[in-house]
Amino acid sequence: MNSHKGVTRRAIINLVMVVFSLIFGVWLGAWYFGVQPLMRDFSPQPISDIFSSINALFAGLAFGGVILTIFLQIKELQETRDELAKTASANHSMAQANLAMAVHANEKSVLDLFQVYCSEYFQQVKDSSMSVLIPCVASRKYCEFVVSRFFVADQLPFPEESWDKIKRVTYCKTYDEFRSEEQRYRYKLDELINYFTLLAGQSNSSEVIRKCDFSYSWWRPLFWMLALLQEDRYEQNEEVRKYATPLYLRAVVEKLDSVYGFEPFANAEEAWQYILNHPKVKSYGVDELYSSS
Repeated sequence: MNSHKGVTRRAIINLVMVVFSLIFGVWLGAWYFGVQPLMRDFSPQPISDIFSSINALFAGLAFGGVILTIFLQIKELQETRDELAKTASANHSMAQANLAMAVHANEKSVLDLFQVYCSEYFQQVKDSSMSVLIPCVASRKYCEFVVSRFFVADQLPFPEESWDKIKRVTYCKTYDEFRSEEQRYRYKLDELINYFTLLAGQSNSSEVIRKCDFSYSWWRPLFWMLALLQEDRYEQNEEVRKYATPLYLRAVVEKLDSVYGFEPFANAEEAWQYILNHPKVKSYGVDELYSSS
């Protein structure tokens, strides 16, 4: 690149020197012919006439140079427009390629999530989560305890009186056994919620999500139950709002509802009607305290 610039610079300098040498040579030649005796036979003022003709010649050449310069500038502008058009086309093609790569990456991430969902380990996550969610249906007080643990402030103590309802739907034989396993179950529920949060973040790959069986129709009423109680606790407790991160569970289920084509709920009352009348929820034995929601 530098050597090319050096050659171009030398070529311009050589051209300028040749032009100036030519002009100076014409000027000297005009003087030479002007002082010759024979020139008196053609004109009484040979030097003046010769230089006048030279002036006319250079004026014509200058005008031609202006026209040539304009032509070259027009040609250069046309070439610049062509280059800009090529650049714009290349940028457009690159943008389309990047978009295609992004779509492919999102689709691959959904397939990776589906593989995780079908894994033996994640089956344990789902089973443990259900060991919390079904008792949440059977006892509202226990569900409110679970929801309070989503927040760092004002967490509720475990409601011992809820055991009479929980024991009808849990695999644990005794209260002590349930308490020893319950915290581990809740940690798995957190993992499940985080998993569906990641899935909701792939909403631009909704076609792929719909083709994979994530069993969302099973999780939907239970997630909405947690989301509504979480929102209520956030809005009704100033201490919770002071230290809480932004709510996310309702946003997650709303995104997944949109992906799977569920009609959005008009209000919280409509959502609760859906939850309490859902056949799977009813099969777990819904706590009568939910009827006040």
